[in-house]
Amino acid sequence: MKYFTKEWYELCQKTSFHLGLEEEKQAETFSEEYFQQLYDKELNSWLNLQEEVASIMKNETVSTNNNNEYEPFNRDKAIEQFHDGFIYNQEYKKKEIPETILKQIADIRVFTLNKATRTVINAVAEFCEDNQRSVTATSENYRRYMEEASDTLDKDIYENFGFHDCTITKSFQKDMSLILLLNNSGGFTNIDEVTFKNFNIIKQEGSLEDSWWLYEEVYKVNDKYEFHVLFQNNKIGLADFIISAEQISFKSNKKTIYNPLN
Repeated sequence: MKYFTKEWYELCQKTSFHLGLEEEKQAETFSEEYFQQLYDKELNSWLNLQEEVASIMKNETVSTNNNNEYEPFNRDKAIEQFHDGFIYNQEYKKKEIPETILKQIADIRVFTLNKATRTVINAVAEFCEDNQRSVTATSENYRRYMEEASDTLDKDIYENFGFHDCTITKSFQKDMSLILLLNNSGGFTNIDEVTFKNFNIIKQEGSLEDSWWLYEEVYKVNDKYEFHVLFQNNKIGLADFIISAEQISFKSNKKTIYNPLN
């Protein structure tokens, strides 16, 4: 990837820490009592929401006579889920927020529950907004590249080669082609099969199957197409995949929607 790199994607995750933060004077100093009160309040709100959702699901299940879709509300399980989520968010913020800002936070637990001083909120907002500007600039640079390169690229290829939020269910080779089968239920395309013809894998990190498709780039190199993809792989995390091919074709529900060789 030349634009949508792993570093760029990780920066994308650091653009919203300020959202939801509320100014609170009690966040100026460390207080176990205040933290516990705040934690209990947020936990109770979470439990009420989960119980309400479970009740709605129960009513829908009864009305449709489908007992397989309903899971009764389990208070102990919900408490555990809230705690696990809280710990995960706390550790993530400790890792990703700059040390200069962390030093201004009296209690990272309170910050994780979205309470902070005005000074901290301003510092976090500035950090996130700087990151957002960098993220946006990269996206704009790629857009400009695509405008300039569009005369040399097949329009059907660069307009169809976009599978954000799809997952690869299967990959296999057939003759001189690499075929990817996609679950596009979470994506923004109706394409569910991609075939790279006369291909050469330039870079592959981890398995393609069960990888979540994040971003892609398209290039023309020495009369061949070069496709760059950033995946989220369950085993290794972010993963790069680069493949060159003489041609590419797309199918939707077994029907060919683009095949330059036909």
